[in-house]
Amino acid sequence: MKDIVVAGHQPNFFPWFGYFEKMLLADVFVFSDDVQYTKQNYVNRVVYPLGKDRIEHYLTLSVEKGNDQRIADKRYLKDARVLGKLLKTVRTNLGGLQYFRDVEEILRAFEEAFWQFESVADLNIATIHDVAGRIGIDTKTLRGSELGLGQWHGNERLLKRQELLQSRIYLSGAGASEYTDEDSFRECGIRLDVISYTLGPKLFGENLKYSVLYGIGSVGAKRIAKTVSGYR
Repeated sequence: MKDIVVAGHQPNFFPWFGYFEKMLLADVFVFSDDVQYTKQNYVNRVVYPLGKDRIEHYLTLSVEKGNDQRIADKRYLKDARVLGKLLKTVRTNLGGLQYFRDVEEILRAFEEAFWQFESVADLNIATIHDVAGRIGIDTKTLRGSELGLGQWHGNERLLKRQELLQSRIYLSGAGASEYTDEDSFRECGIRLDVISYTLGPKLFGENLKYSVLYGIGSVGAKRIAKTVSGYR
């Protein structure tokens, strides 16, 4: 076992910046596409504020019915009208942001990926990699579906993943207490760290909770990348 920091999360759709801060703090980040797809989650939708009243709305990627057993198997609706509506929503509602030109570049990459892939996981992972690269994050990533841990679930799967990756440090999200047992981690010689977000609040303040598209459009990819470069 080594002092390698491993973190992971489902491959979410244009997630908030906290997702990327978690990637930044890890030596290896695992996209947990081997867990069950659940409705009304952030794998195919994300929150952004709209108008002067900052009413929260969802930007949603439409998905096909079925194939819910694993996120890796879930497919999105690969349709020109679906893509057009999604892009129009972003351009209409975020187009007034100061650095929207940075968002537009991300949208162009997303459009290419939309036609290249079939599964929600493939599309989201490609998009996350693209965004991460633009803001200076190059953490090594793996996919849970490629690790062969399907027979284990929840806390046990996390422990087996740590063993497989020879890591004795697991970086957990703030809301992971529901499926992580600190005692079992300790018994296995694994340190369980809970992330404390510091970079995100500094950059975005109260806007941290919104999609990274809103964050990048608000402060610009260059400023984020510059802050990231001196963070770790």
